[in-house]
Amino acid sequence: MSKEEFKVKPVELDQTIKNIVEAIDNGYKLQHLPDEQLDAEGRLEFSDSLILKPDYQREYRSTIEEESSIIESILVGIPIPPVFLCSTRIKGVQVLNVVDGQHRLFALYRFRKGEFKLTGLPLLKDYEGKKFSELPIEEQELIIGHKLPAFVFREFPGKRFELEVFNRYNKGTKNLTPQEIRNAVYSSPHNDYITKFVEKLYKSNSDPVLSEIYNVTKDRFLKKKVHEGIFSILYVLEFGIDESFKDSTTYATEYMKKKAELFSEQGEEQALRDENNMIYEFEKFNAWLKQFTKYTPYPLSKELYGISSKSYKFQTSMALILPALYNRIKDNEKWKDKEFDFIVERIRMCLTSSFLEDPDYTASSTNSREIARLVESFTLD
Repeated sequence: MSKEEFKVKPVELDQTIKNIVEAIDNGYKLQHLPDEQLDAEGRLEFSDSLILKPDYQREYRSTIEEESSIIESILVGIPIPPVFLCSTRIKGVQVLNVVDGQHRLFALYRFRKGEFKLTGLPLLKDYEGKKFSELPIEEQELIIGHKLPAFVFREFPGKRFELEVFNRYNKGTKNLTPQEIRNAVYSSPHNDYITKFVEKLYKSNSDPVLSEIYNVTKDRFLKKKVHEGIFSILYVLEFGIDESFKDSTTYATEYMKKKAELFSEQGEEQALRDENNMIYEFEKFNAWLKQFTKYTPYPLSKELYGISSKSYKFQTSMALILPALYNRIKDNEKWKDKEFDFIVERIRMCLTSSFLEDPDYTASSTNSREIARLVESFTLD
């Protein structure tokens, strides 16, 4: 086909969730009707029905937590990406195939129909475990009245083009990383500072030693893994190891959440004072880390105690353990004058004999309870 034959003009067709649910219902009804074509009145009744699962669509694989996140986004005002629809005909009726956005639409449909309870909400804890009908009426109205952005391809050169649209949107789009979502949700001066700090390390190599310590590679920078690791460290520096945390990312999430709440509830002035304290402690910790580079350029990895790895120059377990050990050392008056070589030797001994190198240990290396025990057992006496 020529370029002119492939030119299309998608039409914006924003719809309320109430209308979307009705259109999906009509799509299901239409697909279960006998195969003969409908009369004119029937065709109008089912016109623009939504077909959630054209034959090329993937199987539905979203978890309830992922579905709940979509509902929570609507309730707090986080924009939902648009859906893309292609016009086609079924049984003589003009319908809309869902080319991209099936998971979003099905989550909205299922929630409106009461098919799942909100689960794993990071923001609206009061709505945890509630179905649509159990939400306050104002929230129900907000959901069904929410307009979801949609683009419709009404005129295009057939099925081949529809499949091409599907392939492009499913190959050419990338999901936000968890850290990118945290950045959007938990805004604070602390967040801004770390974003700029990491950008300087990556883009201008402002501190080559720290760039190596935090393993600021292109991949880790783009996926925001550097940011996530630093926020985890900041949590431990200020609040210590929390044995209730199930995984390492919880440290980053909880730190950013606490600072966003501080910014929201106590105002910019208090948040800036707290940010200055954070910067002061972070810089002291970084100066301490730099002393380890006499032994390895990657102290936040197992290389600190002799376990070399080409792939893991920054390891999350070490990023939780070292700031916790740093706190333990600086808070003990008797240990403040110890020679650094002696401190390094003791840290190495502690790590080598820890659960990290236990061949019978099969749980996560970032298990907070194990890390807390390791730190508690550490001594310079």
